[in-house]
Amino acid sequence: MKKILLILAALFFATALYAEDLVIAEHKVSDYQIIVPDPTGDVLVDGWLRLSARLTQAAFAKNGFEIAITTEGAKAKDKPGLYLGATQFAKAHGVALESLKDWTYFQKVIGRDVIIAGRDKRDSARKSDGGEMPLALLGTVKGVCDFLRERMGVRFLFINSEPNMYPSDNVKAQHAKDAEPLAIDLRSIAVLPMTKITLPADLNRKKVPLMLANFDNSHETLFNIANNFFPCLGSLQGGEVSWYHVMPMEKYANSNPEFFALLSEGKRACELRFESDYLVPHCPTNRGVQDLMFAEVEKRIAEGHKLIHLKSMDGFRLDQCNCDDCVKLFGSKVTSFDGVRARGTSGKLWQAYFRIAERARAKHPDVRFVVLNYQDTPISADIIKRFPDNVIPDIQFASQHDFDKLAGVEFPAGISGFEETFTGFGQAGPYIAERTPEHMAEVVRTIERNKVKWSHRDGLLGYVKGLQAPAYYVYGRLMDDPAADWRALQDEFCEAAFGDAAKTMNDFFNLLHTNMAIYSDFFGVFMSAWDRKYSRSLYHDSKWHVMNLYTPEFCTDADRLLTRAESITKDADVLARLHLIRIEFNYARQLSRIFYLQNAWTMNPSQVNLDPLMDAIDEWHAGLEKMAGGRGRSSFKPLSDWPQMTPFCGHFYTHAVLENEGYQQQWNKSCINWDTKAIRAGVLSDKHELKVASVDNEPAIDSKAWDTVPESFFRVHESMPFANISTRMKLFRDQTHLYVRIESLHPHAHPEDLYQREPDKDTFDQEYVELAIAPPSAGGKLYRIAANPVEGSRYDAVFTPGKRDLVEDKAWNGTWQVRFSVTGKKGPYTLPDRNWTAWFKIPFTDLGGAPKPGENWGFNASRGRNGQSILWLDAPYGAAIKALGKLLF
Repeated sequence: MKKILLILAALFFATALYAEDLVIAEHKVSDYQIIVPDPTGDVLVDGWLRLSARLTQAAFAKNGFEIAITTEGAKAKDKPGLYLGATQFAKAHGVALESLKDWTYFQKVIGRDVIIAGRDKRDSARKSDGGEMPLALLGTVKGVCDFLRERMGVRFLFINSEPNMYPSDNVKAQHAKDAEPLAIDLRSIAVLPMTKITLPADLNRKKVPLMLANFDNSHETLFNIANNFFPCLGSLQGGEVSWYHVMPMEKYANSNPEFFALLSEGKRACELRFESDYLVPHCPTNRGVQDLMFAEVEKRIAEGHKLIHLKSMDGFRLDQCNCDDCVKLFGSKVTSFDGVRARGTSGKLWQAYFRIAERARAKHPDVRFVVLNYQDTPISADIIKRFPDNVIPDIQFASQHDFDKLAGVEFPAGISGFEETFTGFGQAGPYIAERTPEHMAEVVRTIERNKVKWSHRDGLLGYVKGLQAPAYYVYGRLMDDPAADWRALQDEFCEAAFGDAAKTMNDFFNLLHTNMAIYSDFFGVFMSAWDRKYSRSLYHDSKWHVMNLYTPEFCTDADRLLTRAESITKDADVLARLHLIRIEFNYARQLSRIFYLQNAWTMNPSQVNLDPLMDAIDEWHAGLEKMAGGRGRSSFKPLSDWPQMTPFCGHFYTHAVLENEGYQQQWNKSCINWDTKAIRAGVLSDKHELKVASVDNEPAIDSKAWDTVPESFFRVHESMPFANISTRMKLFRDQTHLYVRIESLHPHAHPEDLYQREPDKDTFDQEYVELAIAPPSAGGKLYRIAANPVEGSRYDAVFTPGKRDLVEDKAWNGTWQVRFSVTGKKGPYTLPDRNWTAWFKIPFTDLGGAPKPGENWGFNASRGRNGQSILWLDAPYGAAIKALGKLLF
């Protein structure tokens, strides 16, 4: 009897609590209205508030509730309202917003009315990265997103792309958007079924965010705001001052060469050629340099900035100078890059930054300087005991270990974070998931534990929008509550994203995360094995990591689960999400399969192992080419069943097929960019006997006649032909000349940046092509002809057999001609797509006379590219007389 009474009491108590809840919508009916402030005159802020209202309206509609949007001045007085933003109603009920400077918001129930409000204010200094949309502090939008998630079953699941959805400064366009019903991308944002929507009747909540900002590219989207990836607003962006912008070579190389590093060979850096000012080593101690930097700081302060970012330089470019002041700062001259690196790890460069900050301290005591803790600005108690009062170090971190190293150091101005989590340059490649949800849970707790108030990523979210989605979601959601259980949040993600296939997909992701845990936590960027001893050692290149992540056994089990999920569901939204995940999974699985097949061929280089490897490489490339609509710089297209989603970030085909060494990645030793066309044409087994076609008229470098002769392929010395540095040759002859045309893809530097060399001098220390010709009538002589893709830079010599080796005679000068052409324009990202073509016209008289019919000449051709020897006939070097192919006349 006592037990029954207790149960009845509990039921009564629960009913009483439930009766106190405020019912917003029930039984497909709601008498509420969504109320936004009367227009403020700022189309951006008004647009965001209107978008929040329309999103709320659409979420109600998804569950069958019809609810209107109105302004405060036009509201129906006989209906309760959801008041969004800085309404007069919010102000009258004690919700003070003007003093807020972060993403704090309030949720408050007054009778039957509900207030959701934060500070909404256009950022005066910033525009969104990659577009013209200005940024804003949008506390109300964050409050609405949390309301929708907590009370209405809305889940912000996937990073998508729908820029037309968001507010703009174009008043006419914005009004047109507001007039149309909001079409939510229900594949990115899921709305769970809700029959009843309630709130605690006594709700009075103030939510203060964990961070002021957490960003890479500062895009403001519903996904980013809902998941706490707040942009860098002007108050944090501050003013930027960088050495290379303050002292461009074009302006100061001639007038002030002392501003640039005095290098070990005795030259100033400004005497050399660099692709951009960012790559030029500078002198950080020169008084004139310090004066220019401080003058730029004062300009930024005069513009109203209270936070100044003193930008670092990558590649130890502030540690290379051997002027007296730098030698005094660092303690010795530097003669090698090992010495440069040792200077960087000493931490002494901090003093160059501190000198600038100290000059500002007395004059501008309220100004703070942010300096990145990076390669040559390490922090430990052995280097710095206490930072200046006006310097905020930007701590590079991936885990608690990086903060533990700071023990004993005081930071009176606090710290910010430079976060190594989702980077795009993990060892397994940019499009392979790199972090687990469990890993990200510990990152959030590290941020909270060390009071990091804003953080920017070294890289960005979104390279792997499907397979990495649970980790993105857990990361963002934990910033709402770092104590939350990451497993429950992954469950929450899977239930919303995959519906009736949720359990199967949870199993899939658990299997994935188990398999990648050692990569995420040990080999991942900036983790304990992120170094040349472990992660990037000789036999632990990028290929090795892909194979360990995607083993045959894992791929078989994961494919079975993914296939089961695809067969379980009939929901179009779920199928679209699975489609994205299938694309990313197949990309990684096929890539790993290629590498396993390469290993089989390496261990047993037979045709029976080579054929399936070639087929796998071609299949992988063909699938990516189809999705991108072409090769080269063709961009990946949105998915047919998910128009707001573009796989591989919409990057170029060349990026996804890993045509070139990525930052911190090593692909050139792998087979994925082997030139399968060249291999199938027999470049590995060819006898290298080339019949030279005849032509009546001189074929110019761009003559259509070249289309009529077959091409010959080059291969890397003791290796394979590579499509990403493809080198191909064609030949003609007429009665008096030999014509050779060599096309070289991806020169190691832009031809415009190469140096003009004197004839027969230093030709071979930069990009070149060369010919080696040994006519049978030359008595064992070998003619060597070479050129750079630079006007006037040419080499020729004749080699005569000596007692022990060939004797070089540079005094020989032929009357041969060379011309070259270059495709494309010089730019920061155009080099891999540029071709340079060398055209040689060689009189037979230079070589001792024309060939007789049926005569065979010894011949080879090669290309030198950044230390690589790429040859028609593989040989120790291009002019090896004992390793020549044949020209057949």
